[in-house]
Amino acid sequence: MTIQNVLQFGNPLLRESCIRVEYFDSPEVQQTQRDLRDTLHRLQRVHRRGGGLAAPEIGSALRIIYVHARGRSFHLFNPVIVERSDETVQAWDFCYSAQASFLAEVTRSQRIRVEYQDASGNSHNETFEGYFSELLQHEIDHLNGTLFIDHIDKPATLTMIAEWDRQHAL
Repeated sequence: MTIQNVLQFGNPLLRESCIRVEYFDSPEVQQTQRDLRDTLHRLQRVHRRGGGLAAPEIGSALRIIYVHARGRSFHLFNPVIVERSDETVQAWDFCYSAQASFLAEVTRSQRIRVEYQDASGNSHNETFEGYFSELLQHEIDHLNGTLFIDHIDKPATLTMIAEWDRQHAL
């Protein structure tokens, strides 16, 4: 198990664009895959929320994302959003790179089409809606040096997660 520390807002690597993966079997790529998987699984156990993690969050400049949510687990290499729906949604978003301490409403496309490669380098073209659309927009933003706080339209929606949990307890 290779759990990495998550870089926090203010770390300059989080504002850089990542580089394309060219050699899928390189030791660096293989290690980054494992680190993303193991680190996300640990974060999900600790925070009980979240569905994805991008390589820059663990200090890697590679264009790799790992998703583990709602019955799906997969890596996306070199993902690019090639189409966005005109329909948008307001979504509550948070980030492990903000110590999973606050969330805010952001505007996201309801549906996106993403071109990406899998761990073998095979190309995929997939449409994502709802939750997965929101999640992948967040994670792909990380690969381009954009953070969810850049999408906050209404700062008044900023809420500490502890307060959110208190207000929404069942």
